[in-house]
Amino acid sequence: METLYSEEIVCHHCGDSCDDSIQNVNFSFCCFGCKAVYELLDQSNLNQYYSETSLENKSLSEIKAERKYAFLDNEDIKKQLLRFKNEELSVVKLLLPGIHCSSCIYLLEHLPRLENAAIRSEVNFVKREVIITFDHRQKSLKNLAILLSQLGYPPDISLDSLDKTKNQVSKSNIGTKIAVAGFCFGNAMLMSMPEYLDQNFLLTDDFKAVFSWVNFALALPVMLYSGSDYFKKAWKGIRYRNLNIDVPIAIGIFTLFMRSAYEIISSTGMGYVDSLSGLVFFLLIGKWYQSKTYQALSFDRDFTSYFPVSVTCKVDNEEIQRPLKELKKGDQVIIHNDELIPADGLLKVGRGNVDYSFVTGESKPEGREPGQQVYAGGRQKGGELVVELTETVNNSELTSLWNSQSFNKSNQADLHTWVDKISKYFTATIIILAIYTAFFWWLNDPSLIWNSVTAVLIVACPCALALVLPFAYGHAMRKLGKEGLYLKNAEVIESLAKVNSIVFDKTGTLTTTEAGFGYTGDVIKGREMACLKSAIGNSAHPLSRLIHNELPVCMKLPISSFIEETGKGFTAEVNGLQVKVGSAEYLQISTENSTINQSNVFVSVADRMGHFTIKSAYRKGIFDMLKSLKSKYLLTLLSGDNDAERQKLASYFDESYFKQKPMDKLEYLRYDNLNQLMVGDGLNDAGALKEASVGIAISEDIHQFSPACDAILSADKATSLPAILGFSKRVMWVVFFAFGISFLYNIVGLSFAMSGRLTPLISAILMPISSVTVVGFVTLMVAWLGKRFN
Repeated sequence: METLYSEEIVCHHCGDSCDDSIQNVNFSFCCFGCKAVYELLDQSNLNQYYSETSLENKSLSEIKAERKYAFLDNEDIKKQLLRFKNEELSVVKLLLPGIHCSSCIYLLEHLPRLENAAIRSEVNFVKREVIITFDHRQKSLKNLAILLSQLGYPPDISLDSLDKTKNQVSKSNIGTKIAVAGFCFGNAMLMSMPEYLDQNFLLTDDFKAVFSWVNFALALPVMLYSGSDYFKKAWKGIRYRNLNIDVPIAIGIFTLFMRSAYEIISSTGMGYVDSLSGLVFFLLIGKWYQSKTYQALSFDRDFTSYFPVSVTCKVDNEEIQRPLKELKKGDQVIIHNDELIPADGLLKVGRGNVDYSFVTGESKPEGREPGQQVYAGGRQKGGELVVELTETVNNSELTSLWNSQSFNKSNQADLHTWVDKISKYFTATIIILAIYTAFFWWLNDPSLIWNSVTAVLIVACPCALALVLPFAYGHAMRKLGKEGLYLKNAEVIESLAKVNSIVFDKTGTLTTTEAGFGYTGDVIKGREMACLKSAIGNSAHPLSRLIHNELPVCMKLPISSFIEETGKGFTAEVNGLQVKVGSAEYLQISTENSTINQSNVFVSVADRMGHFTIKSAYRKGIFDMLKSLKSKYLLTLLSGDNDAERQKLASYFDESYFKQKPMDKLEYLRYDNLNQLMVGDGLNDAGALKEASVGIAISEDIHQFSPACDAILSADKATSLPAILGFSKRVMWVVFFAFGISFLYNIVGLSFAMSGRLTPLISAILMPISSVTVVGFVTLMVAWLGKRFN
């Protein structure tokens, strides 16, 4: 007799089982995506990866991961995926659909501990994204993706995702798993019904045995397919010493299955297959429902709709201001000293001295020549550049740089640290309680052990803890954005709520520069005027901007050198002439004290000297605001002006200091132990803004931002500071109340589970409901507070 052998067909690219419906000459593929990647590798002569990944010393999962991500060695694809790359470091943002609890966040943000090549890792929980800075000399992008896959978080990188204009939608087979679990649950209930209803023992042992074995057959696909993700993630968590929330769930499912298998095989009972199938069914439904709920309630953490940044564009040899969202490929943007490059592009004019500390955390500037590529987030230090954009502007990419860990303050996000610590030990505590529950019921009533232990492992959930802060802070951040306050990150709300001392700058903060403008000194015209305007136009200082707009139209001249000292002035060489602009001290000019509400900016062009006078007036409603704040906070004035107005301002401040240089302000805040809010100029007060617990920069014309400040407040909303601080405090009360709800749920749920009064089935239903309830409460309460903002 002839024996026929059926050879299993596997995908040539990823190694998964498949049929022969999708083929390419000699190979079969499980989907068109794998086929497309194979063809891409084949065209790029990279087929050696299929032979290299079959080495005997690699695990099957690693071999599959290498095949799956082999296309990441293609330079064109890497170029599209990387947000930044220099000779040493690369930055990539990846979608990780597997992120689902606070333990996941803890593991991924501590990636540098597991892999030396990883420099920094930041997780966006709501979007399931991670931004990783890594040393590509030690580990390639492909190997980084393989590492994440081995950890249980395989990156979702499709060919469509390389198009940054499209929304990334993660693929999932959760629907199929729910269907399988639901089918088995319904039939297991049907098979178990005679056991429940047979009070008079009319059912013969033969029928019981048949029904039991049918139930056992139904348990296998539930265990091996529908619940497989829980086991995979639990094992990978244990392998890397991270007890994630999947560990107790996997133990609970495994416990029910083994107990059921023992009873059925030994003919001592019908097992708990209906409970097992129902448990997995409702866990998966909860997981699906949670994801849909978060999508419906989610907000843009990068606040793209509320951050009105604009840049200077060169159009037909004219300079115009254009919002970021209107920029497109091919546009030429002009980058002045201390301004950010809004998108990837090619340097067309000027010599770049670009600081990428926003992107990498490394503050060493990199030289760039015309024709070389520059990346979004780089800050020019020096003369003017003209950059032709090669990518469309992604506002969320740019503003997320402001939230870089390089500029975080150590006194922020205490609650995040607290939640991380709780999450770290949460799973271990649940496992200990489950062991205690098993021991207790083993001594008192062994029949309750299995249900009680499984219920304890399933009912407790730290997900609500992980969700309270991002949703509360995120919705509050969106509301503040609508009110003209643009936050660096959502955790600034926590710092605002702790403020008990407010420090104000005077010029440009309490006052506005719209009252008058004049010039005194030598006549500057012709070539000298063109040199002066070109140099002033390259400075980011607010007074430089104002003077530049008042000067007559001149031909722009090339700047060969530009050095600016914050808070003092700058020296530039323009078309062979030296131009100096700044304070009298910077230009070494002796002068009398300024008059009240007046700022002087001194200029020197070759041998011609003079000064511009900018008169100011107090903002409307500013004194009413100060009165309101003084009753609740300690108010201090740190002004660089003379003390001519000391008496007028004395009643509004607890302390007033005049003739303060930027370094004096920084030193005052450094040795003040209070939770200070510094409100000042984004450039002159950069040191003080960074040193304070919270720094808010007042901006007349928001066209750039500084990493030193924690928030930018639109000048026309300057008097809304009391409402902002009050709103932040009320949001924190919502956060604490939501934490209370989460802890109460876990305490009550565990109490019922340990006492044997909660079944695994009910636990599986309650687990996702807790998270959705907390998220719904936070969303509704912050929305209600937003309506009562003023």
